[in-house]
Parts: sequence; structure tokens; C-alpha cells
Amino acid sequence: MPSPFKTLLLTLPVLVLLPACDLFDTSDAEGTRGRGARAFDPYASSASGAISLSLLSFKGCAILPNGEPVTKGGLNLPDYPNECINLNLGFPIAAPALPPTARMQVTPGQAYFLREFSAVDMLQNVHTDYNDRRTPAAWARLQSNFKDLDWSGLSMGQDDWKVQDPGTLQRETFYENAAWMTSTTDTLLLEVLDSDGNVRTSETYKRTDFLSESSATGRTRVSFTVTGLAPPRFPDDPIPVVSKEREALVYASTVKVSFANSTNPFKSFTMPQLQGEGLIRVTWSLMPKKPFLFPVTFVPASERPATCYQVGPDGLATDVPVPCGFGLSQKVVMTPPRNGRYLEPGEALDFVISLQDGDGHSLHARDSLPSFKQYMEGESNGLAHFNSFMLVNWRDGSASESGYKVVGPLQDLVVVNGSHTPPYFAFPQAVEPEYYVPPSSTYLPGGSLHRPNTRITVPLPPDAKPGTYALLVKGHRDFMGERLNRMDPFFFQVGQAERTTYPGKIGNCQVCHNGPNSLNNVHHGGSVDNVEACKVCHYDEGVGHVSDFMHRIHVNSRKYQQNKGDCTLCHLTRESTLRPSLVACAGCHPGTHGNEYKHLEFQDLSAVPNIYGNCANACHVTSPPREHVLPKR
Repeated sequence: MPSPFKTLLLTLPVLVLLPACDLFDTSDAEGTRGRGARAFDPYASSASGAISLSLLSFKGCAILPNGEPVTKGGLNLPDYPNECINLNLGFPIAAPALPPTARMQVTPGQAYFLREFSAVDMLQNVHTDYNDRRTPAAWARLQSNFKDLDWSGLSMGQDDWKVQDPGTLQRETFYENAAWMTSTTDTLLLEVLDSDGNVRTSETYKRTDFLSESSATGRTRVSFTVTGLAPPRFPDDPIPVVSKEREALVYASTVKVSFANSTNPFKSFTMPQLQGEGLIRVTWSLMPKKPFLFPVTFVPASERPATCYQVGPDGLATDVPVPCGFGLSQKVVMTPPRNGRYLEPGEALDFVISLQDGDGHSLHARDSLPSFKQYMEGESNGLAHFNSFMLVNWRDGSASESGYKVVGPLQDLVVVNGSHTPPYFAFPQAVEPEYYVPPSSTYLPGGSLHRPNTRITVPLPPDAKPGTYALLVKGHRDFMGERLNRMDPFFFQVGQAERTTYPGKIGNCQVCHNGPNSLNNVHHGGSVDNVEACKVCHYDEGVGHVSDFMHRIHVNSRKYQQNKGDCTLCHLTRESTLRPSLVACAGCHPGTHGNEYKHLEFQDLSAVPNIYGNCANACHVTSPPREHVLPKR
């Protein structure tokens, strides 16, 4: 079976901001994890105040983060489906539904907090009239699993096009402004039941307890999507053209309700001391008669098998097995340079990856990572690999992108506009990281059985510029109900011992992103100290151009209550604000030019002209719009 897509389908942006942040309080140290008076680090395993709980549901069936549907086992749950759709059987989604077999495990006696609740209903290739955008909206209002919501005020929003691959696009029509979408008073009642249906503990979460909830952050959305399109002949072309890279178009009507990143992880509950089967029930106050059901198996910590490994003095796994704990910690052991101080141009960066739980136990053997098959079968100690079907079917773009990227020197890292080749060293050169298991390899004979080597070598070019380089490591883990994503930088010197730094053109993220909602506790899990590293992957619209989604997230967030025309909060230099482009300005001003430059949306990344071009070279010269407040220098 071919890979459904070679690149990501959509942008899942970084984050929205907290309400009522103190713009003048910049005293928090940016290098501190879990900033705030009450430090909280969900990655710290047994040292965490509570373990983050992720609950996912697709068409009424609980699913694991790897896309496998969860069986209700022996529980008497007449409202839980006997058969579920397996998201991993194909794209479009394979039919018919089958009896699920996966189990969701949790630990009794463990403190948890609800970090994510996401539920999806979707139809694929049912509404197949390219020009009919009313029928998908009618299905959402009248027939979907969410038909009991208050849909009054629903309107058609942006018609968004994204480049998937050269010559292949996706069009997504969003529906907005329904009463339930704009609610701020609704709640989620979480209850844990034993196998007899008795409620053993509960906690109520407000919608405002969650940081990310809008479509701009890849969360709650109602949309009609057409995938596999060739560029239209002209704007608003009513006749769809199938891309030469695709066999046919795929139509999807989707309702996704998703609240993530708790702003109050201290609102926790203790999983009751039970064994065997049980149930987590979530009742949304806007749908009180249709609770969401998540069958679970209670597995005491004392019964966890010893599938992790003790770590030796060298920071790598030994042969001594131990039970796994919660959390995720990424370690790197680099081979020292030949001269003992820095790598010379043309020399190779040689390193060993060691992925560990929060208690310092290795999650894999010393020399190899788990295979893709082990991940899909729940035998990877929670370590996740890139899952194409979870991406295109669940629409979750960053759930399992485990891999790495090498870039540098830091002082040369700039936003790339309209090019496949960044003006600095990058491995891989493409926008995406080097996955431990490349998506395409899992479709080759034996590819899903391959166990990636933990030792990796990246040659540097003979003309590598001197300075500080970064090895960016992305990791993802789901374990006993916990789901964590993180990105860690590891630095090394090339050509000189003196350290260099990022350009320093943007920053101040910690002004609002502090405490439990520091950037290192959300989405990719990268510290604000390294926010300028975001640009080394996000320079293609297919994965999201940083200048687009950064603006789009904050402008569309109800939680970001600052002056949206004040660029000085995030931009530290005037020069960083003076490159207007269609992709940069569209984040705040979609459709400003109507269809006048619409054709540029459908061009390849490196085509000229394109949406990444500098508008100041043509019409806008260097005079910024008057309503924008820019840094003085």
C-alpha cells in the first residue's frame, strides 16, 4: 500500500496564549522548566504533581494515540459500539468497522489531570459534490454525533488551500460561529467508574481550563475537505482537477471537538484503587445526554512488566530490565571531536540517542529503537513513530513525529521564504525532520519490522560556517493514558570554540507562556529559549509557514487579549517586521486582496512569484501599515 502522503497535510500550530498576562513581568527565567510560583513539569514522571491524561474518541469509539480503537471488553456498555473503524487500515478510511482489540491502560492510585479531550465524527467520500458546501454543514447540524449541540449562528468561513506536494493541494472549507463554538461557560465532567458502573471518583473541568481549542491550533473545527487536487485553472474554478500524483479525490466532512493543554494541571484526581476493567466517562455540558465513553484496564504499578532498562554511567541502556515509569526524557551522547574542542568543517557529527522515562530508565535497548510494528501493537514502551494514517484520518499533525534535525550555525537561522534550500546547513534539507522510521519505509516489505539504530552519523559540509550548531530531537510517547510531545536542542561547536547565538529577532514568549503553559509543556514541547528554532522546519505551507501560523494563532485566539496590531510584544527588532508577504499577512488579514493574487496560492514553494515573495519590493515599499506598532529599531 503506498504512503497516503509524503508530507504533512495541515498545520498544527504551536499555541495560543493565556488571558490577562502581565506584559511588564518578564522576570521568569526562560531556561526553567515549568516556570511559575508552583513549578509543574508533566515530563518528570514520578516527580510530577500529576500525570497528563489524553482521551481520544472517533465516531463514538475510544482510540489510542496510535489510532487503534479500544474494545469495551466485558463491560456492559450498550451505548458503546461493538465494532469500530480502525484509522490505520487505509485512506480513505477502510470500511466496514471491525471489533476492536486494543486496550487503554491506566494506573490505579496515580494522580492524573485531564490534559486533552478530543472527539471526532467524520464521513469520507459521502458528500462528493465539489461545489456543494451546504450539505456537509447540514450533516454536521442534523446527523453527526454532535447534532445535539446548539448550531445556531453557523456560517461559512474561510476557504483554505494548502500545498501537500508539488502539484497537489487540499482545499478545506471551514464553518464558524455556531453558538457552541463561542461558548465560554461549558464544562467537562470526568468520572471514573468500576466494572459495575459505580462512580468512584470525579472532577469537573471548565472549557476555559484548556489553552488550545480553536481550528487555528488544529483543534476544534467543522469543515469540508477535498484532498488530492491539482491547481485550479482560475480562482473559484467550479470544476475540480485531480492531481497527477493521486488516483482520485478524497472528500471528508468533519466535526472535531478538541480541548487541550490544561491551564490548571493542579486540578487533578486520583485514579481509584481498582483492578481489571473499568470506564472513564466524560459528559460535556453542551451534550448532557450523550457522554463519551473510554473503557480502561486498571494495571497497578507493581504489575508492570520489566520492559525498560537501567541506564549505565555512560548514559545509555544496560541489559538490566526494569519496569517503565511515566514521562519522557531525551538524552544524546555525542562522540567528542577529534581536536577535543569542536568539529572541523567536513567532519561528521556522531551521536547516540537515548530515550528515557522521567525516572531515568531507558525505553529501548542500547543499540536500537522499537520497530513501527512494535509501536502499533503497543510494545514500544510508549515510544511513537510517525503514523501517516493518524495524520490524514484523525487530522493530528504532530502526534508522532519522532526524529531529529541538525542545523546551524545559530546566528544564520532565518525564516526561509520561497525556497527548498535554506541559507544555512540543515540535515535533512527538507522541511520535515529525519524520522527514525521514515513514513514511506513502513509500506515496504519488512519495513514495519525494522528497528532503527540508536547511533546516527551526520556529515558536515567541507565549507561549514563556524559557530554553534543545534541537534534538534523530537520525541513522542503515550503510556498508561499519558501522551507527551517534546523537542530538545543539543548544541555542538563547528570551526571554533566560541559560542554563537540565535539572531534574536523575536522573543518574549515567556511573558504569557509561563507556568504549566510554558512552550516546553505544550505541543512540540520546545522551550521559549529556542523559539527561533521553529523556523528551521516551518517554512513550507504544507507543514505551516511560521510567519503565517504564528500570526493566525494569536489573532484568532480569544485568550490573547493584547493589542493585535502591536508587533513589539513578539518582534524584538524593527527589521524583523519589515518583510510583508501574502503568506505572512494572511495570518491576520485573510482575503485582503480578494482573488487578485489568488493564483499564487497554488504555486510550488520555489515558483516565482509566489505567496512568500516580499511585497515591499513591489507595492508596499518599506512603509508599514499605520495601525501596526513596530519596534523603534
